Amino acid sequence: MAHEKRRIKKGWKVLGIVLLCLALCAAALLIWKQAYEYLAYLAPPDARADMEPVVDKAQWTQADYELIYRQTGVAEAGADALRAAGRQRELLTLQENFYTAPNYTCAPNSIISFEEHVTDEDGKWTSATSLVPLEDGDILITKSSHVYGWRNGHAALVVDAENGITLESVVLGTNSCTQNLNKWTTFPNFMVLRVKDMDKQTRAEVAAWAMEHLNGVAYDFSMGVLRPKEQEDGNYIGTQCSHLVWAAYKAFGYDLDADGGMIVTPKDLANSPLLEVVQVYGVDPSAIWP
Repeated sequence: MAHEKRRIKKGWKVLGIVLLCLALCAAALLIWKQAYEYLAYLAPPDARADMEPVVDKAQWTQADYELIYRQTGVAEAGADALRAAGRQRELLTLQENFYTAPNYTCAPNSIISFEEHVTDEDGKWTSATSLVPLEDGDILITKSSHVYGWRNGHAALVVDAENGITLESVVLGTNSCTQNLNKWTTFPNFMVLRVKDMDKQTRAEVAAWAMEHLNGVAYDFSMGVLRPKEQEDGNYIGTQCSHLVWAAYKAFGYDLDADGGMIVTPKDLANSPLLEVVQVYGVDPSAIWP
């Protein structure tokens, strides 16, 4: 009887230790998450400048383009798109947005991952800024998706710029699907990138290929490890957000994985030398994802 009591007492003690360890791990994860929450939005590093004289110029110099980029987050391709649409004065509003820190909240989007979105006074998602005119095949990236303190990020491919549609592999347990482009303006940070030295028509073909081969594909974070990173026939049975973008361009001979590793991440895409910036928000223009 005494032996049985000691055994039960020991069991409760072990259980208590296990529960304590679990509680400490949970607390450590939450502290880790909170410690890196500031990375959801980075204010512009430069002092605000008067953009009026530049915006109204008949033609911009390279120095003007650099000033526009650092003051608004709109790079040369984006600024030219605004001018072509007769909307260059929107750069003043984009500058205002660029220098206005947004209110945002962080909420879970899966069992282990979280996502920040800009919210209004009622807690509803709202836009922090607006997008410049985009094109089919453009790439969207945000650091707002994270697993506790690790900012794994999220990526998407613009497949119908005219109607504001992206193709995305969103989260574990879902299939890739089309999404509304406007969602991206609710992130407190984002990057719009475009493949250099590829004409507009070919980028549109990449987007069309992605819709044919990568839409409705199961989410699989193990692509490149448990499954081959590339399927030469294009018949993918698994993908994840950045892999979807990578696979679409790899089918056309462009490897956008900056480090060439087994797994491609949003950060790998952001640092690809094959891409150029169209627009950024909430990140340092000189180092969009260091």
